[in-house]
Amino acid sequence: MVQTIYLECGAVRLVPFSPADIHLVKDLHSDPYGNRCHEFSSNCTVVDAAELVRSALQNQDDLGFAKWKAVSPEGDFLGWAGFTPVAETSEISLNYCLRNDVLDADPELPTRLCAALSGWFFENTYFSHLVAVVRTDNRLMRDVVLDAGFYHRESKVIDGMQADVFQLLSPSMQSYLMSA
Repeated sequence: MVQTIYLECGAVRLVPFSPADIHLVKDLHSDPYGNRCHEFSSNCTVVDAAELVRSALQNQDDLGFAKWKAVSPEGDFLGWAGFTPVAETSEISLNYCLRNDVLDADPELPTRLCAALSGWFFENTYFSHLVAVVRTDNRLMRDVVLDAGFYHRESKVIDGMQADVFQLLSPSMQSYLMSA
């Protein structure tokens, strides 16, 4: 069976979720020492796994993009990465959750992955910008999005969580602003 690959970033491939992947997400989110979840809308608990997969499948159908399963070339589950609609602001947020051992083996992967996802997003959508909603206590994600070219836009409460909103303008919007 041929599987759609939405993005390749080095040895990481982003492919669609299937309902059979819920147990993989549960395992990822249940590791208290390895839960490197960078998702604004929840604390990425085990009970969120089914909803994450369900909403990823629905967003893929509705929007043409979503959170995708991150796998190795051999098909090993590494985590997930992609995009989430932010209901409160009608924007799209970039986020990811990778296994601890994956990050230990390649500490720069999140920055490369965020840059690759941002590039994919602007090449495949007509959005003028992309955001990353980051919990204020999440220094790691803050550093990753800044390294990927995002800039701090504002601090606000989103879904009951104090967050910093980082933004990255599309290349066409950047060109437009530079020419103005």
